[in-house]
Amino acid sequence: MAKKGKNKGYSYRYNQSGTVTCRAYFDMPDGNRTQLSATGKTEEESRKKLLNKYAKIHKEGKQIKSNSYTVKSWLNYWLNEVKTENLKGGTYDGYYSSFKNHVIPVIGKIKLKDLKLDDIQKVVNKAKKTTFKKYGKTQKISAKGVKEIIAPLKQALIYAMDNDFMPYINFKNLSMPKEKKEKKEKSKSRSSRPKEEQEIVTKYFKNEIPNLPFDLYYAPICVMDLRGIRPEECAGLQWVDIDYEQDILWVGNHTVVKNGTYDKNGKKTGTKIVIEDSTKSKAGNRAMPLGSFLANLFKAKYQSCLDKGISPKPTDFIFLNKLGNPYYEQSLRKMYKSLAKKLGISEKGCYSLRHEFATSLVRQTDCDNKTIMELMGWSEMIYTYFDTDDEQKQLAIQKIDSQYEKQEDVPLTLINNPTYYEDEEKKLEMQKGNIIPFPIQKIINQ
Repeated sequence: MAKKGKNKGYSYRYNQSGTVTCRAYFDMPDGNRTQLSATGKTEEESRKKLLNKYAKIHKEGKQIKSNSYTVKSWLNYWLNEVKTENLKGGTYDGYYSSFKNHVIPVIGKIKLKDLKLDDIQKVVNKAKKTTFKKYGKTQKISAKGVKEIIAPLKQALIYAMDNDFMPYINFKNLSMPKEKKEKKEKSKSRSSRPKEEQEIVTKYFKNEIPNLPFDLYYAPICVMDLRGIRPEECAGLQWVDIDYEQDILWVGNHTVVKNGTYDKNGKKTGTKIVIEDSTKSKAGNRAMPLGSFLANLFKAKYQSCLDKGISPKPTDFIFLNKLGNPYYEQSLRKMYKSLAKKLGISEKGCYSLRHEFATSLVRQTDCDNKTIMELMGWSEMIYTYFDTDDEQKQLAIQKIDSQYEKQEDVPLTLINNPTYYEDEEKKLEMQKGNIIPFPIQKIINQ
């Protein structure tokens, strides 16, 4: 007996062979609505095959003629044939929901060849007035939310213009809502923490705070702090990603995110954890130096698993919650807030760790752009990640001015730097990585 796919817009049944068959109704290019089916090893696999099967119908020459495309049929074609293979599950669901709830009800019946800028403006104006309930309160869609609705629509229409399916429309003349200044200020929460707070976090990970010993529970935050990796990348780390002999940490082989689930009407019905075998871009799949500090951290984490009677497999996720499931990006964000509260520092969000890592690469190492891009997992430089302040500007000028000072003079940067007079032997000992702050009974050879 077929079961409903939990309000996902399709039905499914388990076969005696162990496979799963999914069925769903689709709007065909000829205007009729037809049921299609597909079978796979899992419900998710059969669902993907179902979408690919629908896309294949268009590729086999059954697509409607360009002069009879409506906005609805074009968006359906673009989403299921042009974009479906390049979109992750959550992104696909988001685009589908935007089209279903905000675009098609307003301009879905208009012929693509007759579409004008005024029609798209109607979608924007309608979205601005749309309300929804959150925590029992009625709210309007934010300016950012309206932009997220229009963004996939613009992509679909630009593709149509490039293929001569509709006349040219200048989207620069589209009147979009402006974000409030308060919301722009919130984006500063991703900037770096004050230096005093950075030192507190560093001391905690080095187990140097009296009466506050380092807890391995916060090991994921330590990894993000030392390597600047994204929360979803940290959640996706597996034991096989660590190569002690080559001193390498592989990042981006898997990412763990939490996506929404939607019913056939585009209404959000819940959430689900999704493990992707990719990261934000191709550059995100990268090899980073492991280092002795993180090597000791991972060995301590492995030892803690053995102490609990668990022998991790190479493909097991390193960081698991109490139920044995991998963390996802939002749960690591909450973990960081918990640590910030414990240490008495500001809760800027764990993405501030990534900003600090990028800034440190410039300030402390003088890395070239290519090295920074590869370590950060970028396909191009993103300069908004780098923070500066008046002190940094002063140091930069002092460095320039030092070229004109006498050789016997002590540079001002050293006079003003209190760490200049610290014990040099202690510095060398720390740099060699001889200090292991993690209690390890025995070294685990992977």
